[in-house]
Amino acid sequence: MAPPNAIRSEKEKKVRAVIAFAKSIPERLSHANGTDPTLLAELQSHINALPLTASKREELDAKGTELWNLSTRLKRDSDTTVPALLCALRVFSFLLLVSGQRGHGGTAQDCVRLLKVALKASKFCIQQGQLDLATKVLGRAAEYVDELAAHDLQEEDVEVQRRLKAEYYVLRTALAWKQSRLDLAEHLFSQAELADNRLGPSTAESLADILYEIGKDLLRKKQLESAVRWLGRSLDVLGEQDLEKLSPDAGELRLSIMHGLVKALLQQRDGAARKRAADLVGLLETDYGDKMAVALLKLDLLASEPEYEAADYYHVLLRMVRSLVLTSSNFRTILHHVHKLKSRSAVMAAKLMDDLLFRLLETEKQDWIEKAAVTCLWLRSSSPNTQNEETLASVQDTLDNLVHSIKRPLSAQATHAAQTLLWKRIEAAYTQEQYEVAESWCRLTIHRVFEKSGELNRSKIARKIILCALARQDLPTAREAFFQMSDAGKAAPMTRYLMYKVAMREGDTDFAAECLDLVSRHSSKDATLLYACVLEAQQHGNRRQAVLALQRVLDKYEYAAPQGVYLPALLRYAARLLMTEFVDNGMPENVGNEICKIFEGAATQASKSKRGASTSKSEDFTAAELDWFSRNSYNLSLKHCTELHPEHLARLLAACIQFIELRQKDSSATDDTNLDLRRALCNYLAACAHITLARAEDNIEASLNHYLSVRKHSQSFRASLPDLLKLDTNLAVSARDDLISKHLALLRFELEATLKLEAWDDMDALFDACWTYPDPRRLDTLADLVLVIHGAMTKAALDEGYRTKLLAVLQKIINLSLRSSGPNNASGKDSDSITKLARWLRVLFQLSLTSTDDDRTALRCLDQATTLATQRQASANPYPQEELEWLAATAFNKAVDFYCVDDDARCRLWAEKALNLAESAGGGGALRRLLMGKYKELAFEK
Repeated sequence: MAPPNAIRSEKEKKVRAVIAFAKSIPERLSHANGTDPTLLAELQSHINALPLTASKREELDAKGTELWNLSTRLKRDSDTTVPALLCALRVFSFLLLVSGQRGHGGTAQDCVRLLKVALKASKFCIQQGQLDLATKVLGRAAEYVDELAAHDLQEEDVEVQRRLKAEYYVLRTALAWKQSRLDLAEHLFSQAELADNRLGPSTAESLADILYEIGKDLLRKKQLESAVRWLGRSLDVLGEQDLEKLSPDAGELRLSIMHGLVKALLQQRDGAARKRAADLVGLLETDYGDKMAVALLKLDLLASEPEYEAADYYHVLLRMVRSLVLTSSNFRTILHHVHKLKSRSAVMAAKLMDDLLFRLLETEKQDWIEKAAVTCLWLRSSSPNTQNEETLASVQDTLDNLVHSIKRPLSAQATHAAQTLLWKRIEAAYTQEQYEVAESWCRLTIHRVFEKSGELNRSKIARKIILCALARQDLPTAREAFFQMSDAGKAAPMTRYLMYKVAMREGDTDFAAECLDLVSRHSSKDATLLYACVLEAQQHGNRRQAVLALQRVLDKYEYAAPQGVYLPALLRYAARLLMTEFVDNGMPENVGNEICKIFEGAATQASKSKRGASTSKSEDFTAAELDWFSRNSYNLSLKHCTELHPEHLARLLAACIQFIELRQKDSSATDDTNLDLRRALCNYLAACAHITLARAEDNIEASLNHYLSVRKHSQSFRASLPDLLKLDTNLAVSARDDLISKHLALLRFELEATLKLEAWDDMDALFDACWTYPDPRRLDTLADLVLVIHGAMTKAALDEGYRTKLLAVLQKIINLSLRSSGPNNASGKDSDSITKLARWLRVLFQLSLTSTDDDRTALRCLDQATTLATQRQASANPYPQEELEWLAATAFNKAVDFYCVDDDARCRLWAEKALNLAESAGGGGALRRLLMGKYKELAFEK
């Protein structure tokens, strides 16, 4: 066992340490501004060691008093001190005071003093959630409660002792509540004996506050019976006091207690509880008048009834609107209850909002005004009588008042909210086919208070007005709405579609075309609006507009089709419309171009489909579809070949050929004969069209391109002709003759094209092809063409071999003609034939003299002319006299030329030929005698 002196010394050492620590606290708090990070831990350590029994009681008491006052100042003046630190500081101060009184018998006043400090410290700790510190302090307070009860007290001190004891038990009750031990709290509260105590005003207010906190927490946890009990206790404690002697905050505390109590009673949903709540509300209304909390309780009381009168609810809210100071919180609360009133009566709710809006207009609070205005519009538009003119007029008045009062439009956000509400009314009326009502709502939606609605919204509303006007057949109103739109709104595809509908109804084709053009140009890949234009034009029987719209659809999709659309059917439909339009309107050139585009687009898509390169299914263009397109393009070309522009005819035939080729590649193709014949005729017509274009074209490059096409189509025809002619059983004689005739015609075209293209080396093969299926009846054009080609070759200074070959061709033409000419043919046609033949002989004779040194061709011409003239002397169509005389004279001159160069043999030969011709010339032999005389004058060497 340690000696008493050592123990005492140790205690004194601890006391000195505690005092030293206590002395350092003020300075540390001042330097750290109440945020010393280690001070709280040190306080906790010293608190665990206190109280002490020592000799320096006065110094401990003084330090305890000093620190308690310091904590009070910090609590009042400083916002930075940590609450936990303040709690620890107060408990430490209290324990210093306890240490200062420990070890000697204290008086009753000392007990009262320490008990009061303990109760204040524990209450603060409970409020701050420092329950361990509160428990420690209240443990010490219990000792003083017992000690005070043991003293022989005077009557006035007994009353103090009872109040302190009651407060102690109330704090113990609060601590038990904080520790979630409500059963213990009930027991401890019963020990307080509040009914037997006459509490002082401050004590009663403090205890009522604690009991209110307990009741409020229980109400929050929905423990309604307990909440009613504890709130009632709080109200009873405060109700026993004279309100005038309480603090200024006591009135608000009483209001809060009663407010909580009414809430708890109303949530019990019990008749008796509701009656008690009603009594309390009546009392509150008497005591507090138009306070916000009282009005809200009255509203809750009304709402608690299963069926309450909307008028009563409205009148309470109306008093609030007219009497309350409008703050942000009050404004939001009123709006909340307006929403609740709407569920009972939208009309009364709207009327109340009118009053609120009228008052808000005086505040110039733009955000409040806008929220109230939007709410007001919501209530008006939610009325079951939205089609009522009175409702529309009231909304109009509200908007007009806004404009006149705030002098500026609503913000973009408020405008969007308001227009969204109004748009619902527009849609509802339009869906119900109440077009006049919908239009009226539309005009409210573009009120000048909504100037910040944005261009897109204003255009959307204007379009809805146009729709309503269309539904009512009020076309002037639709046009008026259109012309009031901005340029961007007018150019919108949907706007132009609606105006297209207007134009269709008015028969304004120019405006319809303008709208259709803008719809097409401003639409994206989606051609829905263009389809709609097609249907619109059809419904009004305007086939031309339907054709134009459908053409734009196909252009938009590049002659493909959107998902879910069967492309061949779409193209067939377009082609039928165009062909009908083409026939009925005198074959206008623009329609011909559109027909070509349809068939060309179909051919392109069919080719892609067969290659699998298109998004459409490869089976879309079946054999039947290809047959339809090839047959119709062929029939159209054949039937209207003289009326179609050659360029359109050529394009249409090219598409037809492409369809036929695709069809022939199809495995299901069985009738190749008809397809081959159709393709051959297409090539023939195409070559004719291109030769016409080539001859008429001023641009040399374009003309040459057409000549290239002539050669391509001609070669294709000639390549297919042998197979076609082999089919004797299928082709009649007239058809065979027709094909051969076309063959010769195409050869002439191809020779012309070859000439223009200066493809001289290709001439031989073409001339050889002329004799594959010769026809003497059609040699005149060929002969003329040979002469033109000879002239071109001469001009191009080509090698003599080229010209020699041409003379051989002309000689062959003459030979064929000679075979077909008979001496007894006296028809007019034979007369033309002998004249042509004479001319060809003359030209060949003349060319042979100038193009070559070989006399054989020229002499052959003389012989043929002599023979033909002799044969036809007795004919009705003899050889032309002037032609014979020219040949005879020219031949004799040639003989003279040979005489001059001493070529006597050739001179005699040519002279004999000339004399024979002169003899055949008739005329009584005058020419022969003249030439013979000339011939005799020539002196030949012997």
